[in-house]
Amino acid sequence: MVGEAVYALCDAKDGVQDGVIADPRKCDFDPERHLPQCPTGTDQPTCLTPAQSAAIKKIYAGVRSAGRPLLFGYPVGGEVASQSAIGGGAPENGWSGWLIARPGEKSRHYQFGESFVRYFALAKAEPAFDVRNFNFDEDPPRLDELRKLLDASNPDLSAFHARGGKLLMYFGWADMALPPLMGIDYYEKAVAKNGADTPDFFRLFMVPGMFHCRGGVGTDRFDAMTALIDWVERGKPPDVLMAARVLQGRLARTRPLCPYPQVARYLGSGSTDEAASFACRNEQ
Repeated sequence: MVGEAVYALCDAKDGVQDGVIADPRKCDFDPERHLPQCPTGTDQPTCLTPAQSAAIKKIYAGVRSAGRPLLFGYPVGGEVASQSAIGGGAPENGWSGWLIARPGEKSRHYQFGESFVRYFALAKAEPAFDVRNFNFDEDPPRLDELRKLLDASNPDLSAFHARGGKLLMYFGWADMALPPLMGIDYYEKAVAKNGADTPDFFRLFMVPGMFHCRGGVGTDRFDAMTALIDWVERGKPPDVLMAARVLQGRLARTRPLCPYPQVARYLGSGSTDEAASFACRNEQ
Protein backbone atom coordinates (compact mmCIF):
# COMPACT_ATOMS: atom_id res chain seq x y z
CA MET A 1 0.00 0.00 0.00
CA VAL A 2 2.79 2.42 0.89
CA GLY A 3 4.77 1.55 -2.23
CA GLU A 4 1.78 2.12 -4.50
CA ALA A 5 1.10 5.49 -2.90
CA VAL A 6 4.74 6.59 -3.21
CA TYR A 7 4.97 5.74 -6.90
CA ALA A 8 1.55 7.21 -7.69
CA LEU A 9 2.70 10.49 -6.15
CA CYS A 10 6.28 10.68 -7.39
CA ASP A 11 6.92 8.45 -10.40
CA ALA A 12 6.21 11.23 -12.92
CA LYS A 13 8.20 13.95 -11.12
CA ASP A 14 11.22 13.14 -13.33
CA GLY A 15 9.24 13.94 -16.46
CA VAL A 16 8.05 10.46 -17.41
CA GLN A 17 5.85 7.85 -15.76
CA ASP A 18 7.87 4.68 -16.19
CA GLY A 19 7.70 2.90 -12.83
CA VAL A 20 11.02 4.37 -11.65
CA ILE A 21 11.71 7.36 -9.39
CA ALA A 22 14.83 9.08 -10.74
CA ASP A 23 15.56 11.17 -7.62
CA PRO A 24 13.57 10.33 -4.45
CA ARG A 25 14.67 13.61 -2.85
CA LYS A 26 12.07 15.33 -5.01
CA CYS A 27 9.26 13.22 -3.54
CA ASP A 28 7.37 14.86 -0.66
CA PHE A 29 5.52 11.72 0.41
CA ASP A 30 4.20 11.67 3.96
CA PRO A 31 2.36 8.57 5.22
CA GLU A 32 0.02 10.64 7.37
CA ARG A 33 -0.95 13.01 4.55
CA HIS A 34 -1.03 10.62 1.61
CA LEU A 35 -2.54 7.45 3.06
CA PRO A 36 -5.72 6.69 4.98
CA GLN A 37 -5.25 6.69 8.75
CA CYS A 38 -7.01 3.99 10.74
CA PRO A 39 -9.71 5.07 13.17
CA THR A 40 -8.50 5.12 16.76
CA GLY A 41 -8.16 1.65 18.20
CA THR A 42 -8.38 -0.20 14.87
CA ASP A 43 -5.82 -1.91 12.66
CA GLN A 44 -6.92 -2.64 9.11
CA PRO A 45 -5.07 -3.56 5.87
CA THR A 46 -6.43 -0.50 4.07
CA CYS A 47 -5.06 2.12 6.45
CA LEU A 48 -2.13 2.92 8.71
CA THR A 49 -2.29 2.99 12.49
CA PRO A 50 -0.60 5.94 14.25
CA ALA A 51 2.24 3.60 15.26
CA GLN A 52 2.72 2.43 11.65
CA SER A 53 2.81 5.97 10.30
CA ALA A 54 5.25 6.99 13.01
CA ALA A 55 7.54 4.04 12.26
CA ILE A 56 7.58 4.78 8.53
CA LYS A 57 8.39 8.45 9.17
CA LYS A 58 11.29 7.43 11.41
CA ILE A 59 12.69 5.21 8.66
CA TYR A 60 12.61 8.13 6.24
CA ALA A 61 13.96 10.64 8.77
CA GLY A 62 17.10 8.86 9.97
CA VAL A 63 18.75 9.18 13.37
CA ARG A 64 19.70 12.25 15.35
CA SER A 65 22.11 12.39 18.26
CA ALA A 66 22.02 15.24 20.77
CA GLY A 67 19.98 17.22 18.25
CA ARG A 68 22.40 16.69 15.35
CA PRO A 69 22.04 14.32 12.37
CA LEU A 70 23.87 11.06 12.99
CA LEU A 71 22.68 8.70 10.25
CA PHE A 72 20.73 9.34 7.06
CA GLY A 73 17.26 7.93 6.70
CA TYR A 74 16.10 5.88 3.75
CA PRO A 75 14.53 7.76 0.83
CA VAL A 76 11.24 6.63 -0.63
CA GLY A 77 11.27 4.07 -3.42
CA GLY A 78 12.21 0.78 -1.79
CA GLU A 79 8.69 0.03 -0.56
CA VAL A 80 7.49 -1.26 -3.93
CA ALA A 81 7.43 -4.98 -4.69
CA SER A 82 9.66 -6.16 -7.52
CA GLN A 83 11.84 -9.07 -8.54
CA SER A 84 13.91 -10.51 -5.73
CA ALA A 85 17.54 -9.57 -5.39
CA ILE A 86 18.66 -12.86 -6.92
CA GLY A 87 16.24 -12.58 -9.82
CA GLY A 88 14.06 -15.55 -8.91
CA GLY A 89 11.36 -16.58 -6.52
CA ALA A 90 8.43 -14.51 -5.38
CA PRO A 91 8.56 -10.71 -5.83
CA GLU A 92 9.85 -8.82 -2.81
CA ASN A 93 10.01 -5.18 -1.82
CA GLY A 94 13.26 -3.51 -0.86
CA TRP A 95 12.31 -3.39 2.82
CA SER A 96 11.83 -7.15 3.01
CA GLY A 97 14.49 -8.83 5.09
CA TRP A 98 16.39 -5.59 5.73
CA LEU A 99 13.82 -3.51 7.59
CA ILE A 100 10.92 -5.94 7.86
CA ALA A 101 11.68 -9.32 9.41
CA ARG A 102 10.64 -12.40 7.52
CA PRO A 103 8.55 -14.94 9.47
CA GLY A 104 10.58 -16.60 12.18
CA GLU A 105 13.56 -14.23 11.73
CA LYS A 106 14.88 -10.90 12.90
CA SER A 107 15.45 -8.22 10.29
CA ARG A 108 18.99 -8.09 8.88
CA HIS A 109 19.51 -4.61 10.29
CA TYR A 110 18.58 -5.84 13.73
CA GLN A 111 20.79 -8.92 13.39
CA PHE A 112 23.78 -6.94 12.15
CA GLY A 113 23.32 -4.24 14.75
CA GLU A 114 22.90 -6.73 17.55
CA SER A 115 25.96 -8.86 16.80
CA PHE A 116 28.12 -5.96 15.62
CA VAL A 117 27.59 -3.87 18.74
CA ARG A 118 27.88 -6.76 21.17
CA TYR A 119 31.03 -8.34 19.82
CA PHE A 120 32.88 -5.80 17.69
CA ALA A 121 31.91 -2.16 18.03
CA LEU A 122 32.35 -1.67 21.75
CA ALA A 123 35.81 -1.40 23.26
CA LYS A 124 35.17 -4.66 25.09
CA ALA A 125 32.74 -7.38 24.05
CA GLU A 126 29.46 -7.28 25.96
CA PRO A 127 27.51 -10.45 24.96
CA ALA A 128 24.58 -9.42 27.16
CA PHE A 129 24.27 -5.93 25.70
CA ASP A 130 20.70 -5.20 24.59
CA VAL A 131 20.97 -3.16 21.40
CA ARG A 132 17.43 -1.87 21.96
CA ASN A 133 18.81 0.11 24.90
CA PHE A 134 21.46 1.89 22.81
CA ASN A 135 21.14 5.59 23.63
CA PHE A 136 21.70 7.66 20.51
CA ASP A 137 22.30 10.81 22.55
CA GLU A 138 24.88 9.32 24.91
CA ASP A 139 26.34 6.11 23.45
CA PRO A 140 27.80 7.05 20.00
CA PRO A 141 31.15 8.14 21.54
CA ARG A 142 31.62 4.53 22.65
CA LEU A 143 32.02 3.67 18.95
CA ASP A 144 34.44 6.48 18.07
CA GLU A 145 37.58 4.35 17.77
CA LEU A 146 35.90 1.87 15.47
CA ARG A 147 34.35 4.65 13.40
CA LYS A 148 37.83 6.04 12.76
CA LEU A 149 38.77 2.68 11.27
CA LEU A 150 35.62 1.89 9.28
CA ASP A 151 33.84 5.12 8.34
CA ALA A 152 34.53 6.93 5.05
CA SER A 153 34.57 10.28 6.81
CA ASN A 154 37.67 11.91 5.31
CA PRO A 155 36.88 13.57 1.96
CA ASP A 156 40.50 14.64 1.34
CA LEU A 157 41.53 12.47 -1.62
CA SER A 158 44.54 14.55 -2.64
CA ALA A 159 47.06 11.77 -1.99
CA PHE A 160 44.92 9.29 -3.90
CA HIS A 161 44.62 11.75 -6.78
CA ALA A 162 48.37 12.46 -6.79
CA ARG A 163 49.08 8.75 -7.27
CA GLY A 164 46.85 8.67 -10.32
CA GLY A 165 43.99 6.86 -8.58
CA LYS A 166 40.53 6.68 -10.09
CA LEU A 167 37.42 6.09 -8.00
CA LEU A 168 34.08 4.94 -9.42
CA MET A 169 31.29 4.65 -6.86
CA TYR A 170 27.65 3.66 -7.32
CA PHE A 171 24.56 3.49 -5.11
CA GLY A 172 21.07 2.16 -5.71
CA TRP A 173 18.49 4.83 -4.98
CA ALA A 174 16.22 2.15 -3.44
CA ASP A 175 18.97 0.50 -1.37
CA MET A 176 17.57 -0.42 2.03
CA ALA A 177 20.82 -1.85 3.37
CA LEU A 178 22.88 1.36 3.21
CA PRO A 179 21.19 4.77 3.03
CA PRO A 180 21.91 6.09 -0.51
CA LEU A 181 22.33 9.63 0.79
CA MET A 182 25.56 8.46 2.42
CA GLY A 183 27.13 8.17 -1.02
CA ILE A 184 25.93 11.57 -2.19
CA ASP A 185 27.02 13.22 1.04
CA TYR A 186 30.55 11.82 0.74
CA TYR A 187 30.82 12.74 -2.94
CA GLU A 188 29.69 16.31 -2.37
CA LYS A 189 32.12 16.70 0.52
CA ALA A 190 34.89 15.31 -1.69
CA VAL A 191 34.09 17.85 -4.42
CA ALA A 192 34.10 20.67 -1.86
CA LYS A 193 37.45 19.50 -0.47
CA ASN A 194 39.27 18.52 -3.66
CA GLY A 195 37.93 21.14 -6.03
CA ALA A 196 35.99 21.42 -9.25
CA ASP A 197 38.23 18.91 -11.04
CA THR A 198 37.18 16.11 -8.66
CA PRO A 199 35.19 14.37 -11.45
CA ASP A 200 38.51 13.95 -13.27
CA PHE A 201 39.31 11.15 -10.81
CA PHE A 202 36.15 10.44 -8.78
CA ARG A 203 32.64 9.87 -10.16
CA LEU A 204 29.45 8.73 -8.49
CA PHE A 205 26.63 6.94 -10.32
CA MET A 206 23.20 6.77 -8.71
CA VAL A 207 20.99 3.90 -9.93
CA PRO A 208 17.27 4.74 -9.84
CA GLY A 209 15.03 1.99 -8.49
CA MET A 210 17.82 -0.45 -7.63
CA PHE A 211 17.73 -2.29 -4.31
CA HIS A 212 20.90 -3.31 -2.44
CA CYS A 213 23.43 -4.10 -5.21
CA ARG A 214 20.73 -5.51 -7.50
CA GLY A 215 17.03 -6.16 -7.83
CA GLY A 216 14.28 -3.57 -7.69
CA VAL A 217 12.24 -1.77 -10.32
CA GLY A 218 15.16 -0.09 -12.04
CA THR A 219 18.05 -1.34 -14.11
CA ASP A 220 20.53 -3.29 -12.00
CA ARG A 221 23.04 -4.83 -14.40
CA PHE A 222 25.98 -2.75 -15.60
CA ASP A 223 29.71 -3.18 -16.11
CA ALA A 224 31.44 -0.72 -13.82
CA MET A 225 34.66 -2.75 -13.79
CA THR A 226 35.42 -2.34 -17.48
CA ALA A 227 34.57 1.36 -17.19
CA LEU A 228 37.07 1.71 -14.35
CA ILE A 229 39.76 -0.21 -16.26
CA ASP A 230 39.26 2.00 -19.32
CA TRP A 231 39.52 5.07 -17.11
CA VAL A 232 42.79 3.92 -15.51
CA GLU A 233 44.49 2.25 -18.46
CA ARG A 234 43.17 4.26 -21.41
CA GLY A 235 42.42 7.61 -19.84
CA LYS A 236 38.76 7.35 -20.88
CA PRO A 237 36.51 8.65 -18.09
CA PRO A 238 33.05 7.08 -17.75
CA ASP A 239 30.56 9.64 -19.07
CA VAL A 240 27.77 7.07 -18.88
CA LEU A 241 27.23 3.47 -17.76
CA MET A 242 24.78 1.48 -19.83
CA ALA A 243 22.51 -0.56 -17.56
CA ALA A 244 19.89 -3.24 -18.11
CA ARG A 245 17.01 -4.88 -16.32
CA VAL A 246 16.45 -8.59 -16.89
CA LEU A 247 13.18 -10.27 -15.97
CA GLN A 248 12.78 -14.05 -16.12
CA GLY A 249 15.89 -14.33 -18.24
CA ARG A 250 14.80 -11.75 -20.81
CA LEU A 251 16.00 -8.19 -21.38
CA ALA A 252 13.21 -5.91 -20.18
CA ARG A 253 14.78 -2.45 -20.16
CA THR A 254 17.99 -0.53 -20.86
CA ARG A 255 18.83 2.85 -19.39
CA PRO A 256 21.88 5.11 -19.15
CA LEU A 257 23.32 5.73 -15.70
CA CYS A 258 24.78 9.21 -15.37
CA PRO A 259 27.63 10.66 -13.31
CA TYR A 260 26.17 12.60 -10.39
CA PRO A 261 24.66 15.20 -10.36
CA GLN A 262 23.47 14.43 -13.90
CA VAL A 263 20.33 12.37 -14.34
CA ALA A 264 18.88 10.43 -17.28
CA ARG A 265 16.14 12.56 -18.86
CA TYR A 266 13.51 11.27 -21.25
CA LEU A 267 13.91 12.91 -24.67
CA GLY A 268 10.17 13.05 -25.27
CA SER A 269 9.77 10.22 -27.75
CA GLY A 270 10.59 6.54 -28.04
CA SER A 271 10.10 3.67 -25.66
CA THR A 272 10.85 4.28 -22.00
CA ASP A 273 12.40 0.82 -22.00
CA GLU A 274 15.11 1.87 -24.50
CA ALA A 275 18.29 3.65 -23.43
CA ALA A 276 18.27 5.63 -26.70
CA SER A 277 15.18 7.49 -25.44
CA PHE A 278 17.18 9.07 -22.62
CA ALA A 279 20.19 11.37 -22.28
CA CYS A 280 22.25 12.51 -19.30
CA ARG A 281 21.41 16.05 -18.30
CA ASN A 282 22.36 18.34 -15.44
CA GLU A 283 19.54 19.06 -13.02
CA GLN A 284 18.08 22.54 -13.28
